[in-house]
This record gives sequence, structure tokens and C-alpha cells, in this order.
Amino acid sequence: MSEKLNEKLGKLIEFLKANNEYYSEIFKEYGEDLRNIPFLTSQLIRLHGLAGTKKMISKNLKIGYIFSTGGTTGKPKFICYTFDEFEIVVDLLCQCYQFVEENDIVANLFMAGNMWASFIFVNKVLQKRNCSILPISGTTNIELIKNYIEFFKPNCIVGIPTQIMQVISKDYYFLKKVLFAGELFTQNQLKFLYDMSCLVRSAGYASVDADVIGYQCIELKINQHHVFTEHQIVELIDLESDESIAEEDRVGQIVVTNLDRFLNPVIRYKTGDLGRWVKTNCKCNKPTIELLGRFDDWIRLASYDFYYQDFANVFYPLNIALKINRNESKVTVLIEKTSEELSIDYDEMIEKLKRENWQLREGIEEKLIKVEFEFVSSLPKTNKKINVIYE
Repeated sequence: MSEKLNEKLGKLIEFLKANNEYYSEIFKEYGEDLRNIPFLTSQLIRLHGLAGTKKMISKNLKIGYIFSTGGTTGKPKFICYTFDEFEIVVDLLCQCYQFVEENDIVANLFMAGNMWASFIFVNKVLQKRNCSILPISGTTNIELIKNYIEFFKPNCIVGIPTQIMQVISKDYYFLKKVLFAGELFTQNQLKFLYDMSCLVRSAGYASVDADVIGYQCIELKINQHHVFTEHQIVELIDLESDESIAEEDRVGQIVVTNLDRFLNPVIRYKTGDLGRWVKTNCKCNKPTIELLGRFDDWIRLASYDFYYQDFANVFYPLNIALKINRNESKVTVLIEKTSEELSIDYDEMIEKLKRENWQLREGIEEKLIKVEFEFVSSLPKTNKKINVIYE
């Protein structure tokens, strides 16, 4: 860690020792070496954050924004920012939105309302980019969104991939840029956008809990991000042992420590995202992480490990979700129908799965893992995002 980052971390720790009940107890018990600090989880935030004991909320700072997150679990979780902390995030997000220019007309399709953060942050960022803004929101009726888009003809759309793909048409000749967050585009969705000659870029790697973590330059692949090293300390930890991963191409869970959040601190937070360190050829000179899906996308059946992405690669360009039956060690691949005549060769797809992941091959051949296919009219969704895995 650089001297500047050590100084920022030291300043944060000293403040929290004096003003934050939760972390003053943590530092007293575990010391101040970051490597010894226990991981922060969503459950701990619920227990000790604004919806719980409030021990994680620092004294002597004014709450500016309060946002809701993790609502699909049914358990409330709230994250708060001072206004100064909010502005720091906005300034960093402006770098994530570097592809938006003054002459652009931008349709903001991120979700508004329900104390959600994305629409508010993004609208502020777009204002700073000095473009023309259509503050539509993804919570608007689909047909009305289409009407707005067809009338105003924005050349740029920002939002969640599932929502974007519901409202755009191959006839939208005016659409030139798509910035996304919240989930990854599937390969066939990307092909659709590339065929329209759209520039498709990430609108940043971020979460409400940890705020912005990384950005994407033009040289990076669609799921790669440079780390904002002046703002976040990013670790990769082994999925089972929790040991730190330094080498490239080894999959781990992403853990972040935010150096600018004093009110509602984020120290060694398990994001729930899977990633790996990668080398790049660009000139940004920043550590780069490749996102590989959610920790929940990691599946273990009958002592074999595999990922949703293994299936997504094999079934491209079809949209799929996985239904897991742990009692029977069975994976049912739900395949979204694109036509009544759609059919696939079961044996061929099984062979491809076996080539994709050696643990799948062994589990299938030993008859310890069962794989079935099922065609469905549409895939299951929560808050308009596809549930890629459910049980």
C-alpha cells in the first residue's frame, strides 16, 4: 500500500476509534492492521446499521442521504452518506461516464423511488457531464418509456441491461451509446447492440453499500474494471479459506475497504461479487479486476464446483437461468424460448458442458450431478433483473 493510502486509512481509523461505537470495539479487539479486521457482511450492516443498533453510524456527522438496499430479501438495509461523501462518489462516477459528451441526449432508465440510490446518483453525474437528460426511470410503464424514446430519440441510454433490452428496437438508428450497471449483458444481447453499431460500456462497478469501486476505460473488456485505488482498497479472498489472493486468474470474492466513508464506514466488506485480477495493455496503470458474477452464482453440488457462467458460455446465444435441486444434486437449465421451433441437442450440450468445466464433467460422468433442460416463455425476475440461479 502506498504512503498516501496508508495515511488515508490511518486518518479513517483514528476518526472511527473516537466516533464509531462498532469500529472502536473492533479495533480494540483485533488491532488496527487491516488484515486482522473481521469481514463486514450485509447481515452485520442490518444488525448494527440504521435499521439495527446504529452502532455502525458515526457520531458528530450529519446524515445527508439515506438509501435502501437489499430489498429483495425482505429485510430492510439502509446506507447513509454525508452530502460531502455523496459528492465524492458523484465525482468518481463522472469518470465512469467519460463516454457521455455535452452533445448527447441521455435517457436515464435506472430505477427511481423506493429510496433507491442509482437514479439519484446517475442524474447528478449526467448533469455534471453537461449533456441533455431524459429522467425517465426504469419504473415507468414500458410502453411509455418506448414513447419517450421514440419521440426524443436519445443517442445514449443508461440503465440495467434487462430493462434496456425490453425497450429498445433494432430500428432505433439514433441510438449510439449504451452504459449499463447492476448486472452483465448476455452475449446475445451484446451482439444485438453491436449489430446496431452501439458503443457499450460499463457505467462503473459500484454498490450502494460500498459505493463506486472501479471504472472502465475504452481498452478494457466489457466485464473488466480499473480499481479507484485512491478511494477503495480492494482484496480478493479465497471462496473457502478466506485467504488473500494476489496471483492473476484465480477466482475469489471481492472485498473492499472504502477510504472516504466516515459516517457509515465500509471496512473489509464482502461485496458478494466474484472476480479475478487480470493484466491489461492499456496505459491507465491501475490494478484491474474482471467481474465473473455473483458469489451466489457459485454452485457446489455433490462436492463439485461450477458457475452459472459455465452454462451461459455453453448455451450462448440463448438466455438461460439455473434451477438448483440440492436434494437430488440436479441442475435444471431454464431456456427462454425465442421461437416455437427452437430445439437443442441434449447430448451435444452435455458434452459441451463437460468440456467447459472438468468438475462438471466428472460429476456428470460419475452420475453424481444430473442436468436437465426445460423451455420457458420467460425467465424469472426480481425487480426486473433476471434471477440467473434460484432454488
